Amino acid sequence: MSHRSDAAAIVKRQDGLITHRQAIQSGITADALRGLRARGEWMTVLPQVYRVVESHQTAESTIRAASLWAGQPACVSGIAAASWWGLIAKAPSRVEITIPRTRRLRSRQEAVIKRRFLPPEDRALLRDVAVTGLPLTSLHAAVALGSAGPEMLDRALQTRVRFAEVRAAHYRNLGCHGSHDAGLLLIAAGDRAAAQSERMFIGQMKRSGIGGWRANQVVHVGSLSRTCDFVFLRERVIVEIDGWAWHHTPDRFNADRFKQNALTNGGWRVLRFTWLDLTQRPGYVVREVRSALDRAA
Repeated sequence: MSHRSDAAAIVKRQDGLITHRQAIQSGITADALRGLRARGEWMTVLPQVYRVVESHQTAESTIRAASLWAGQPACVSGIAAASWWGLIAKAPSRVEITIPRTRRLRSRQEAVIKRRFLPPEDRALLRDVAVTGLPLTSLHAAVALGSAGPEMLDRALQTRVRFAEVRAAHYRNLGCHGSHDAGLLLIAAGDRAAAQSERMFIGQMKRSGIGGWRANQVVHVGSLSRTCDFVFLRERVIVEIDGWAWHHTPDRFNADRFKQNALTNGGWRVLRFTWLDLTQRPGYVVREVRSALDRAA
């Protein structure tokens, strides 16, 4: 196989990209490489990283280029890693790269460098790119995404990763940048999520001057009794707090719907709010409760 064929195979495998070292190792001479660049057949996208002119820059090639530029043992992390894992649809314009503290590599317009020790258990190789493992990526990207983070983490916990794995990854990386916020997010998503959601709702009701509710109130519907999160007895309005979706097993989902149908048929107005409603849309929660109470007046 010719050196051009070797290089073409690398380019095909790497989204149209090839490094200087890979080109030389494939048999392309330094003079031939200079010729490819001079003719515009290969263009420099990062130091020592080239893209063939026939290929197009994509979100995936941008992340791969940063990884190739950083080399080993660098690792794509943060929101870029979440994009590579498919946790989010839109990749960031600037790729986060985690490297050991001893590496001499500076941030660029295309890539931001984070220096810290990364345990071997929190590294993964996905489509030939070194990235932070799925559990750590889910948590750290959730912190970096800000208000959009909890929803992403909730989806990941529903279908992609177990809570115990995310928690273990957090403990292995205590003390790193964002660790405090990651711990708070874990508490919110963990076993105490339901109680914390209820406390948040109570706080919103008190700050809004809405009273007349009872927490964890038993409601009798026909021959059945149902314990509801918040009940406005006079107005016959019930508020149920769903918390994080990953807690909801199929059995619990069906039971919640059975309960809601029975209450609705019994003449109660039932409102349901999620953890995301409470944290990101508190005004919406208050407006909906006020509206239900006003209609019942």
